Amino acid sequence: MKTNSRIISVLYIVSRLTFRFSQLILLFILVFECIPSGTLGSWSSSIHHTKGYKINTQIQLSVPDSLIIYKSKINKGSGFVSKSETKKINDHFNRVKKDTTLKKTYQINTYEIYNKNFVDVKQEFKNLNIQGTDSTLEIIINPKDYFFKSILILKNYLYLIVLLFVSYQCMRLFNQLRDNFAFDMALTQRIQKIGYSLIAYPVINLIFCYIIMQYFSRINYYHYTNSIYIQGFNFMNLTPVLEYNLQTLFLGLSLVVLGKLLNHGYNLQNENDLTI
Repeated sequence: MKTNSRIISVLYIVSRLTFRFSQLILLFILVFECIPSGTLGSWSSSIHHTKGYKINTQIQLSVPDSLIIYKSKINKGSGFVSKSETKKINDHFNRVKKDTTLKKTYQINTYEIYNKNFVDVKQEFKNLNIQGTDSTLEIIINPKDYFFKSILILKNYLYLIVLLFVSYQCMRLFNQLRDNFAFDMALTQRIQKIGYSLIAYPVINLIFCYIIMQYFSRINYYHYTNSIYIQGFNFMNLTPVLEYNLQTLFLGLSLVVLGKLLNHGYNLQNENDLTI
């Protein structure tokens, strides 16, 4: 029993510290949101209503082996072409490369490999091929539409709100268990509340992501060459991510089921006590 009491005391302290820390962060955010510039002395908030709010996006990089920027000596036409895994594009690349009527500039991408002493050890490897160029990247976007901005605010602070609620419920739960290590109706209700909040979090976050995707679906980045009129190389694309967290959803469902099971056991215990 002493071991159980010690563990519960530790869990109570952890949940209490988490709750207080969440309160402090929330207060910090509200203070900086009320400051027009989002800066107070040497302190500055990375997300602010004047700067924008974070969105998770999927990044796709275009990494060509070689790039030929060309300009016709005859009709002043210009353009660029890069190597690709597609045969049709590579055939066009080779035609441009062999065309003597074009004035060409080559841009060749290469790589270097360094060891811990920052010495180039590329010669020790046969090759390096990029297999996947997809990764998650955070961007900060500041829309003019007030509804869109309100969705971004709620999405950015949703995690903190859920953390504040869950840590508060855990703090009250462990505090009650410290005084009386027995389940009752209040404890089962707290467990169910935690479970419902963990279910609501990924669902609401998924809805916010869907709304965000209705406002923009893609951001394209181009590298423009001054010597070529209206020509740019698309080297990076960003697309919003439809976020979902099955682990949190499963944990929330498990806690709801556990709460109902404990509630059923509590009712059976009461019936047995009344029968006796």
